[in-house]
Amino acid sequence: MSSREWYLSSGSIWFACLFLTATVTIADPDLWGHTLYGLRALEQHVLVERTDPFCYTEPGTSWINHEWFSELSFGWLWSQIGNSGLWLWRNFWLCMILIPTWIALGRSRASLSAAVLLLVYGAFCLAQFVVFVRPQLVTFGCFAWTLLLLREYVDHPQAKGVWYLPVVMLFWSNSHGGFLAGVGIEAVVVLWVGWGCFQGRYQRREFYRLLVAVTASWMVTLINPYGIDLHQMLWDHLITTQIVREWQPLWQARQALLYYIPFLLIALAIFRSRKWEWIDLLLIAVVAWQAVSHIRHVALLAIAVMILLPRPITDALRNLFPVINQQWSGASRLGLRSLLIAIMTLVILGLGAHTVIHLQEEGVPPWEIGVETRSRAPGMPVAVMEVMQKEHLAGNILTDYGWAQYVIWQTFPASRVAFDGRYRTVYSAQLEEEFVAFQKLNQNSSGSNPLLDQYPTEIILLPKAQQTNDYLKNRSDWFLIYEDEQATLWVKDIPRFQKNLERSRQTAIPKPEIPKWLLFPADPPETGKQP
Repeated sequence: MSSREWYLSSGSIWFACLFLTATVTIADPDLWGHTLYGLRALEQHVLVERTDPFCYTEPGTSWINHEWFSELSFGWLWSQIGNSGLWLWRNFWLCMILIPTWIALGRSRASLSAAVLLLVYGAFCLAQFVVFVRPQLVTFGCFAWTLLLLREYVDHPQAKGVWYLPVVMLFWSNSHGGFLAGVGIEAVVVLWVGWGCFQGRYQRREFYRLLVAVTASWMVTLINPYGIDLHQMLWDHLITTQIVREWQPLWQARQALLYYIPFLLIALAIFRSRKWEWIDLLLIAVVAWQAVSHIRHVALLAIAVMILLPRPITDALRNLFPVINQQWSGASRLGLRSLLIAIMTLVILGLGAHTVIHLQEEGVPPWEIGVETRSRAPGMPVAVMEVMQKEHLAGNILTDYGWAQYVIWQTFPASRVAFDGRYRTVYSAQLEEEFVAFQKLNQNSSGSNPLLDQYPTEIILLPKAQQTNDYLKNRSDWFLIYEDEQATLWVKDIPRFQKNLERSRQTAIPKPEIPKWLLFPADPPETGKQP
């Protein structure tokens, strides 16, 4: 197969995979917060807010915002271009993920079948993570480039690309806390090259060059608004158990079967090929351990597989299908190969187009960001928010973890929340435990609860399916004033809510008619704000 055919064929698949992952965008539950925090920083002419203004449980607590630069970008882009600005930001980082993977495929001289397998697998697996606009995309892109630069240095120690590592890390460490993944893989490669120097495979100056570049890369992570406190907060965040689904071990939560494909590809590379290298397996093992420990790191494993394993995957496919490989690799099958690539490209494009058309019919064009209004997060309680605004309900709001930043967007500064998606960047471990205890309440629970009885909570907004609703029904000081198929709204029995309680008893609080899909920021129709 000629190089021209390889680049044309793999390029068409690459473009189709980019189209599949880039054309549908759904609002992440934290997108409202990310955008608002950036807007506030721009309005106040600061890089970060040092203390939290949004909660009533721990008001004025220290806030270490590891995503501050991403949020500044969100705020500026949304204020200048609207949703299309956030859409462009997200798709830029999709390119930053997929470009180094294609470069790695070319450098490894992967066969066309291996390239197609890795690209298609990568697109379908990553689509689970990149459909949202979120700072985590910076980690995916910077991880891919860091891995590519390090792997190039292992093969070619004279390569100058290693000097870009500090530049990547400076940007990365101010955009998302996932830069610790880069620190980890840099340490692994330094140890590998150091061992190789001891064995005589590398010269000392090659080891020292890498050591200087990586040390500079680590040092620039201290150039942030918080200094070493950022690293301490992130380390505490990483080593402790968290309530967020994405931070749960892979085996403990429901997830797509696609999440297990990288492990199958790793097994294929190890057991059906002998062209793998120990450094690749070492790096893969480190990332795989993180993927097993935390669901969100499956995306990093998918990227690592695409960049590190093209050569052994190529060899494994040849060993598994020797006759097919021999028959289909020659010039006589060029037409059939081209036809199959064309069909596969059209199928991938068709899958993407099908989703685009479906959302277009729901009122969400491909360059906009969609918000679903029926389910739990990432669905948002737009109907309840319209009820709250029509009823002039404001105060201290205890709501679902995934809805809290949407509630902040809609109700601040008239209201404050108890706990939200910023998690341990703001809130203490004690408050987290109290919040988890509240979520676990059910009809068999009795007695008081800290969030309801020790904090000045006044309004509760919960998913209807949450079992805590059954506990609240047994409380004489809380009243359900509104519910629909998505959410319930409770208020405390205090004087300023008596008119709302009376209207609820008279069934005078109507259910709003809200479309299933809205455009970000999904403000209630009658009170919507514009960018």
